[in-house]
Amino acid sequence: MDKTPLVGPDFAGGRELIDKLELVGLPIAFAGWLNLREVLDWQLYIASPDVQTFGPTIIIKIVDKVLIETHSSIPLQSIDIVNTSNHFVNRIPETYSPADRFYPTRVRGMAFDDGDIVEGFIYKIDKATKPSTGIPKLSATMLKRVKSMAA
Repeated sequence: MDKTPLVGPDFAGGRELIDKLELVGLPIAFAGWLNLREVLDWQLYIASPDVQTFGPTIIIKIVDKVLIETHSSIPLQSIDIVNTSNHFVNRIPETYSPADRFYPTRVRGMAFDDGDIVEGFIYKIDKATKPSTGIPKLSATMLKRVKSMAA
């Protein structure tokens, strides 16, 4: 069965979402669209050390709130929020990390023990990313800044 191609709006929307999440203070160690052989569609993987530190529920709520507030076309179901011990963060070589986090690097045919990346577009790899010093929260000021980016 053919995979769904990654189209312009999803690609641009993923890049914008990563930018907005970092603007509100979410530390991101890995971000990229991945088309896995085992999955029938592209997924936007976001790895943050805050997942281990504060739990996935808090991070999912932040991502969901940013998606809603900015009227993003990316559904939450297309996003996998993972911790930084996830194999995508630790097994993708640093050579695939783009110098500028918003000019993605294309990867193809990377095999892992538990899956294969057929194709991917990586926005960022930064294995040295540290967790937030406190529980991440979206303030009204942060949301206003993010909304103004969406206009």
